[in-house]
Amino acid sequence: MLKDFRPLKYYFSKNKKFYKLIYRLTGYYPEKIQVYKVAFTHKSASRNSDRTKRLNNERLEFLGDAILASIVADFLFSCYPFKREGFLTKMRARIVSREQLNEIALRMGLQFHVVAQNKISGTKNIYGNALEAIIGAVYVDKGYEKTKSFVLKKIIDKNIDLKELALTDSDYKSQVIEWTQKNKVQIAFNDEEVESTEQNSLYFTSTIVYDNQILGQGKGLSKKEAQQNASREALEKTKQIPVISL
Repeated sequence: MLKDFRPLKYYFSKNKKFYKLIYRLTGYYPEKIQVYKVAFTHKSASRNSDRTKRLNNERLEFLGDAILASIVADFLFSCYPFKREGFLTKMRARIVSREQLNEIALRMGLQFHVVAQNKISGTKNIYGNALEAIIGAVYVDKGYEKTKSFVLKKIIDKNIDLKELALTDSDYKSQVIEWTQKNKVQIAFNDEEVESTEQNSLYFTSTIVYDNQILGQGKGLSKKEAQQNASREALEKTKQIPVISL
């Protein structure tokens, strides 16, 4: 178990519950408690700082995303000394995928602590993004080595089965393309950028068309994510299609 001493300010703080929450999640008592509060704040609930800046977790999410990718790359490089770059790249992508991080965040219970508007609080990506922001917050507060320990012990060890992940092909778009090549057929990805009236932001939709019929549909915060979600739906339908080569 990760060990960390309680900072002196803990004993005089009105935020003892929040200190304990961060300790439960990360294994560390925070020194810079405000950075963790920002990590839990979605942009829909941005608040003003003393300098009138709008505070939310987007910057910490950006930082956490980069730190996480670095830690996972280092971990895989050591864990698989004889595997090629392509294997390592795929494994890293599967570990840090939006879907994977969303599920880990829910297992950690972040959905009960993220501050967001009620009308968008059910979006899973909010929680995966918050997890990345927490990683960023630990890095700002504790530095790289302690962040690495947190990621390995609290995120990877508790949530990732490397053997199972190595056997899983979660690149759904590639699988769909392989299906078209194998059966010598053509499909089309119709992608569109959509403005969300509820979230006051943009998202993407993707529709896969085969033989003038919709094979799969999906949406996401990026075109890539939308295509992956559409491809996952399409793969289920391809199992039942009697293909006639074009």
